[in-house]
Amino acid sequence: MRTRPFLLFLPLLALVACDGGGGGGGGSVVTPPPTAAPSPAPAPAPSPTSFPTPTPTSGDFFAQAAAMFAVQPDVAACQPGQLTSQVTTRTLQSLNAIRALHRLPGVSYSSSDEPGAQQAALMMAANAQLSHTPPTSWRCYTAAGAAAAGASNLYGGLGSGLTLLTDEQVLAGWLTEIDNLTAESVGHRRWLLDPFLGSIAYGRVAGRHETHTRTDAAVMKVFDTAGPAGSTGPLPPYIAYPFEDYPARLFDTNALLSFGVISDPTSRWGNTNVNFANATVTVRQRGGGTLTVSRQRFDNDGYGLPNNLQFFVTGLQPNLIYDVSINGVSVGGAATNYSYWFRIVP
Repeated sequence: MRTRPFLLFLPLLALVACDGGGGGGGGSVVTPPPTAAPSPAPAPAPSPTSFPTPTPTSGDFFAQAAAMFAVQPDVAACQPGQLTSQVTTRTLQSLNAIRALHRLPGVSYSSSDEPGAQQAALMMAANAQLSHTPPTSWRCYTAAGAAAAGASNLYGGLGSGLTLLTDEQVLAGWLTEIDNLTAESVGHRRWLLDPFLGSIAYGRVAGRHETHTRTDAAVMKVFDTAGPAGSTGPLPPYIAYPFEDYPARLFDTNALLSFGVISDPTSRWGNTNVNFANATVTVRQRGGGTLTVSRQRFDNDGYGLPNNLQFFVTGLQPNLIYDVSINGVSVGGAATNYSYWFRIVP
């Protein structure tokens, strides 16, 4: 378990869910706002790949941070630096491996959006705050960075005890949402698992902060990219978190579970015809009893897939199979039942 001495989380609508965590130090995440425009036409994307080997997190913070960059950032001088291709490739591989767990197609990398994402990460790191709408008065402000901040998941951490997270751990923070300051929000997760996501860009700045000793900020642009957009391959009938055999490092027993229906695989906004108002959720340990389900809520906001049911399950344990039944979902006016299973595995 990583510790989180203090996290910076800013609630910004349902933004692209901003979530994160910091081992030893502080971390926070922010979600970009829901979209309202039709999705672009589908475009091809690479097949999902297996999880890359994470970079170790033990050792000197500054040495680890320096190894991430082809051009070193300088927060005091407002220089964003540039990530190595190994970091961006590894992060894309990790995201696509996560999406593959949910039977979602992989996405591509939009290199032309990376400078804006990098500038956004610099702004968060320099100001020790997270914002999807940073003011022009911020240190290291750029219009490109501000634009990227408004279309991205954000993570931030600072402090003398800050531990450098791997990029996969940043993704895991956005997935679990356990440190999201926006209460009961799974917006970051919904953007990462958006079936109509076509491309992303990644920015990160980690290094020395003049007053807080250490600073670290990560930005993943998840809409309005210059790269491919729209669904990039066959889509499953629904998205459930967690789903089937699911790595423990991508889950937390304090996390909300979530479920969304893909009723129309051709159009994002064709999926607003799903209503969970009368849905009932049952979670049962296979061969055992029923678990308590609470904090159930739903919406049709445009954080990725524009329908979402979320709930909390008490008493989940690793290495046990749980069967989930979600009955009474209205899809285009017809009552529909769904069932799936999951198991948290090492």
